[in-house]
Amino acid sequence: MQNLKTELLNFCLEKGASLAGVANLGQTREAIEAYASPTLHHFPRAIAFAVPFPRSVIAELLQGPTRTYLHYYRSVNTLIDELSIRLTARLEAEGFAAFPIPSSQRSGKKKLDSIFPHRIAAYLAGLGWIGKSGCLVNATYGPRIRLGTVLTTAQLPADAPVADGCGSCSACVAACPAKAISGIPFSPDIPFTKRFTPARCDSYQNDVKRDFGQRVCGLCLAVCPYGRPA
Repeated sequence: MQNLKTELLNFCLEKGASLAGVANLGQTREAIEAYASPTLHHFPRAIAFAVPFPRSVIAELLQGPTRTYLHYYRSVNTLIDELSIRLTARLEAEGFAAFPIPSSQRSGKKKLDSIFPHRIAAYLAGLGWIGKSGCLVNATYGPRIRLGTVLTTAQLPADAPVADGCGSCSACVAACPAKAISGIPFSPDIPFTKRFTPARCDSYQNDVKRDFGQRVCGLCLAVCPYGRPA
């Protein structure tokens, strides 16, 4: 299994991801069952990977929403979905079940949920920690990344989570125009909605759409001290 893991992670890195690892989903089974579609609960492992945004594009968001950000948001999501499909095909060719999680798909009655939490898989795979904003934060890139996840029955050797690096920083909390971030540090046993209010974020982006024509914000990404342009 180690050889297959190495092959799959190297493929991610060769095809555009900058970070990749394997998550043992059994470590946070309660969180998975709370936030993932019931049809996906049986997968024991996930391949998690991350594609970084251009830092200069995120920095522009400090001045307001931009169409450049939206363009690359879509471009990065397309790359992630392509990688996920190819990883799934490779795993299935080896006789394992696999399920590619869409890079960006809203589900639920209010369209505020997803079928699987990318950030949980990335956290368990050691790609970074979950910051107060609810975003995954990497020591090099900060939260300026998009995440991909492929669930699998292959018992690949798992990586280990990394320690929280936010400390007393609350830059994202102060910057959030929707006041959606509570500032409570991440813990698997604390419900996501205690740390973040999706409805407030959603409502604010609807307000932006009325003025700008598109739903966009990203200030929590832009203000994070990790990964900011020099």
